Amino acid sequence: MVRRQILTIVLSSMILGGCGDDVPPPATDDGASSSGGEGASAGASDSGTGTADETGTGGTPESPYDGEPLPLVTDGEWHWIDIDGMRCADGRPSGVGVRAVEGSTKLALYFKGGGACFNATSCAISASLMLTGTDAIADNPEGILEFGREENPLNDYNVIYFPYCTGDIHSGTVSGAQLDGVPTPWDFVGRDNVLAALDRIGPTFPNPEQLAVIGTSAGGLGALTNFPKIAEGWPNTPTVLLDDSGLIFRDEYLRPCLQQQMRTAWGLAESLPACEACTKADGGGLAQLFVWLTDTYPDTRFGVIGANRDQIVRIFFGFGNDDCAASAGLPDLGAERLTEALDDLQTEVLAGRVSSYIIDGETHTWTTTPLFYTTTSGGVSMRDWVSDFLATGAGDVAP
Repeated sequence: MVRRQILTIVLSSMILGGCGDDVPPPATDDGASSSGGEGASAGASDSGTGTADETGTGGTPESPYDGEPLPLVTDGEWHWIDIDGMRCADGRPSGVGVRAVEGSTKLALYFKGGGACFNATSCAISASLMLTGTDAIADNPEGILEFGREENPLNDYNVIYFPYCTGDIHSGTVSGAQLDGVPTPWDFVGRDNVLAALDRIGPTFPNPEQLAVIGTSAGGLGALTNFPKIAEGWPNTPTVLLDDSGLIFRDEYLRPCLQQQMRTAWGLAESLPACEACTKADGGGLAQLFVWLTDTYPDTRFGVIGANRDQIVRIFFGFGNDDCAASAGLPDLGAERLTEALDDLQTEVLAGRVSSYIIDGETHTWTTTPLFYTTTSGGVSMRDWVSDFLATGAGDVAP
């Protein structure tokens, strides 16, 4: 949300201005529990509605996921469910938020964003953003997650909320990682969390008529990297993926040295798909993931939303400036440089493969904020573009 964006910028300035290399551990969250509000978990367990016949249509024998179905309460409200095997970077238990709708045969998987930890400064920026439990759900209740609005295109979807408390774009495979300048080890186990959740989600919603995978910021990147595992669970379901502000630029703009820092810190070699072009000797190549995904899943619609002067993207990708040399102040890729990077990505990678909705602005993330309903670019409402994209597809929009 906008508040979270402002917090990130202010926190970044405070950290870089006076905290040196002392990095706090990820924030603790005593509110994380198996009760997503009053009576959530207990009600879910007692409801008896989590069977395949009542939540979808038939089985999907090709799916590798065969865990215990999630307990459901089909009241259209959020309910938090702890899942064995899911945990945060600091060891707190985690799980997923579930919003089930009576009679719905559509499913949306939402991946939350909130920073990334790959060096001392980025970990300091991100530590306080690592939320789970009901605190995570309460952090962004707007936009496509505001189900009280009649014009919300996800109103008739069952929705699974993946919290983000690992700092690794939901893709890490390294426990107890010790980074230079970060006094507390981080468990980068985002990929493990996704797989543990999918093992429960798959049997709960075995054969939806449509699957929408949506992520914001780091969650958008996680939606991309985890998509092959998601597709394994629903191989026969029409699927769309929408990445809001989780941009991956070509190597000239997202420097290979920075990509390598992320690969090493998070153990991405174990979680990225078998995309040879995505892994170059110097650490670059991640932008080719768009090409690999669209070639491998030609029946899936892929879309991106982004701002051409996004302040948060400029900060995090600015760590690659001067071949990843340490910066004395807050790094910044620069507004002009980011606009150039986005134009290059559209022309050289996304064109003809991925639908794009680009906004002239500095805001980071749109779909889970009130701006989702008020933003227009190129004469097209964002809400209308997303609705069309989910239903039948949408063309490119630019300022």
